Amino acid sequence: MTNTNFTGKNVLITGGGSGIGRALAHAFADEGANVTITDINQERIDQVVSEVQSRGVRAAGYSVDHASEDESRKFAERLLADQGHVDVLCANAGVGEGSLLEKADMEDWRWVMGVNFWGAVYALRYLVPSMIERGSGSVLITASGAALFPGPGMSIYHASKAAACSLGESLSVELAPQGINVSVLCPGIIKTAIAADSRMHFGNEEADKRTAINAVELYASDRAVEPAVVAADALNGLRKSKLIIPSPRSHVLPGWLLHRLSPGLFGRFIALPKWRKGEMISGINVR
Repeated sequence: MTNTNFTGKNVLITGGGSGIGRALAHAFADEGANVTITDINQERIDQVVSEVQSRGVRAAGYSVDHASEDESRKFAERLLADQGHVDVLCANAGVGEGSLLEKADMEDWRWVMGVNFWGAVYALRYLVPSMIERGSGSVLITASGAALFPGPGMSIYHASKAAACSLGESLSVELAPQGINVSVLCPGIIKTAIAADSRMHFGNEEADKRTAINAVELYASDRAVEPAVVAADALNGLRKSKLIIPSPRSHVLPGWLLHRLSPGLFGRFIALPKWRKGEMISGINVR
């Protein structure tokens, strides 16, 4: 879909009820696309559907838990029955988590990987075959700047996003001969509610969450960008068939380049003792 005009295209955005997903819904609608979103919060779904419809395009919303393969499969079948095909698939649903390795339990691993990685896998597995049949389509996987360089205190989150990014990189090569472009969106510090919706395990979860939210707000107050900025970068990247879409570049490129050029130096830079005390949680809102 290089240099594509999105007018009249059928766009699906998972996790489209808030944050970057909502901004993507607005951006595609402003381009004349018909937008379908999913979320687990019906109130958010209804609000975004109304906002999209006010832009003069068709909109639909579904309540889906993308960590469930069964729900994902049934949703894909229903969507294709209702709309016929999907031109642009945005696997955007995601959750946040911050913890020390010894504090997190396996349920935290299953929750984060279930949404951030398996949610993308299920969406792709059950919707991309229809794109292959048509010989065209575009996929956008929302990973994170956290996919491109590591950070302590967020190992589960980083691992889930790195897996999603690697999935996208592999599929970009696999699906290109089928006429399908795959891009991976890697946001930096964005004004979203992901910290408030996250799980924290540094000792006292309730206190950890308050600390994390306060840290994010303080840290991000003069750096965070609006989700609309990321959405604009995403659409521009899709038009140009970019594989990795860092947004904003100033947030993501320095860490990415330093980690690629000198992993040892990057490791020393972020190996701060206060992480072990659970005091430095400001990086939690990296998507």
